Amino acid sequence: MPDESDLPPDSAQFLDAALAAAVTATAHLNGGDVARYIPPLAEVNPEQFAIAICATDGVVHEVGDSDVLFSLQSASKPFAYGAALAKFGRDSILNRVGVEPTGRSFDSLVRLETGTHRPHNPLINVGAIAISGMLCHVESESPIDEMLGMLGAMAGRPLQIDATTFLSERDTGHLNRAIAYLLRHFGVIDVSVTDALDLYFQQCSIEVSCRELSVMAATLANGGRNPVTGVQVFSPEVVRDVLAVMSVCGLYDGAGTFFYQVGLPAKSGVSGAIFAVVPGRMGLAAWSPRLDPRGNPLRASVAIHELAKTLDLHTFSPRPVPAAPVALSAAIVRPNEVALPEEATLRLWATEVAGPHVLEVCLVGADGQFVAMTDGAAFPMQATANAFAYALALERSGAACLEQLVGVEPSGNPFHEIFLDRASHRPHNALGNAGAISVCSLVPGVTAADRIAEQLRRLAQLAGVPRLEVDALVLHAEREGGDRNRAIASMLRAHAVLDDADAALDLYLHQCSIRVTTHQLARMAAVLAAGGLDPDSGERLVRTDVVRQVLSVMYTCGLHDESGRFAFDVGVPAKSGISGAIVAVVPGRMGIAVYSPGVNDKATSIVGRAMMVRLADEMSLSVFLTPPDAGSE
Repeated sequence: MPDESDLPPDSAQFLDAALAAAVTATAHLNGGDVARYIPPLAEVNPEQFAIAICATDGVVHEVGDSDVLFSLQSASKPFAYGAALAKFGRDSILNRVGVEPTGRSFDSLVRLETGTHRPHNPLINVGAIAISGMLCHVESESPIDEMLGMLGAMAGRPLQIDATTFLSERDTGHLNRAIAYLLRHFGVIDVSVTDALDLYFQQCSIEVSCRELSVMAATLANGGRNPVTGVQVFSPEVVRDVLAVMSVCGLYDGAGTFFYQVGLPAKSGVSGAIFAVVPGRMGLAAWSPRLDPRGNPLRASVAIHELAKTLDLHTFSPRPVPAAPVALSAAIVRPNEVALPEEATLRLWATEVAGPHVLEVCLVGADGQFVAMTDGAAFPMQATANAFAYALALERSGAACLEQLVGVEPSGNPFHEIFLDRASHRPHNALGNAGAISVCSLVPGVTAADRIAEQLRRLAQLAGVPRLEVDALVLHAEREGGDRNRAIASMLRAHAVLDDADAALDLYLHQCSIRVTTHQLARMAAVLAAGGLDPDSGERLVRTDVVRQVLSVMYTCGLHDESGRFAFDVGVPAKSGISGAIVAVVPGRMGIAVYSPGVNDKATSIVGRAMMVRLADEMSLSVFLTPPDAGSE
């Protein structure tokens, strides 16, 4: 690799060197096997390998077997979802298919049988088949011709179906047929099972090369405009929604780990394909037919990981504070480096959202500026503290230690779930109750008083105040009503996650009872927004690698079993608490805290969540909203 100081990170020489380095770094990976349950895929040469990068200027860099054709398989799902969003709109799609991760494999039926009977998301088989059922409703050309036209526009050339793969999938796809019948039973699809499955199997059987897949990814990176042909395929808003779902659900029960490590929206397929999107910059694609146990391409996935690391592509790698955010409404002013709304504008938005309900809002810029609508009332942090406690634990103990203790996967379960990861017996992530209790076991101190004093000291430093305090009445109520958390702590002890369950639980209850104001909470978030720097003094409070890790888990897991929907509607890392607080981080721009006491069945503030949606819409907060002219000169 050339010295990073010698070449711009997006220069042709640097990208070519990064590709060569990824080939070398993955050359030893010869494990896994091809997808033998689809006969044509079982016959593919497993040693083939390719990587391609398409920048938003349309220039492609490639290495290996980049012109060999393969079927898209599940890599087609995000594009089909985008077509459905463009055709039917967000609300119609959300009525049929959700946007939540399941914590289960791509072909699982389990989640469909519970709750609303909607598929959890469009990137698992059950959701993708539901999308195919909707796309069967076309007025002009046939559904598959429309699909081929859209995918061809993404790739920059006409595409074709591999008939052998299609017929094989149609003849052997019995589990998918079971899924389709169940969808029809629950009224999710209203066309024939045959029509829905034919479109789904044909979509999966469309052939592309690694080079073409990188162009398709770059089209998403370019706000929906193909960087080679200049054709606008999707609107930036459709792209934003597609990328939000890819980031949380794209790699099934490994999506959280991939986003934590790589930090890019991505999607894989059992043909060995995987692609990832770097908004505003480039699309990445890789292909290797050998799969890991989760059905993801083994060598190709690691190659994407290597490229993201070499090129520093992680969505939440701290960047300099932007000189001017994109696409802000006319009501935004820019007092220094970070745009914040005027106080009167913020008050108008809040009043329209809250009506007669209590609502406090504060925005603290990464440059220390702030605007607020608040009377300064304090409230218990509850689970909003979990994100900052996780950051402090990562600072003290390191990622390797934390990864032994807790996972980074969304579970699809409520915040107070009793279940642990089935394989590792660890909590799924650090932001649910089980994970947060586990993280509390790492706080140093000889006595309980020492440990809570240390936690209060560090949290106060992030909040920019001399001290924070525990609300004694809230702590008493937590202890009196804490039997479910005691059950969680006891289970953690039973699985040897904790040595001293009582001590960890007691610190957790203290942590939940810490009182803050919206300004203090937003200021804590602003530290993360500023890449770990104190917004006022510029002193480093949190390491940059810790910021990246915490924001990744907040994005995928911060609102528990509605994390996917929050990412879809708001698009920034966040954490909610049952007190009615929500804290959010807009990287490079600001920290946000809202407080309104009424919560929904997900333990999220109803009015606070609505306010976050309003702020996201008015201020273009989503990390995946690419400007319409991205990549243009």
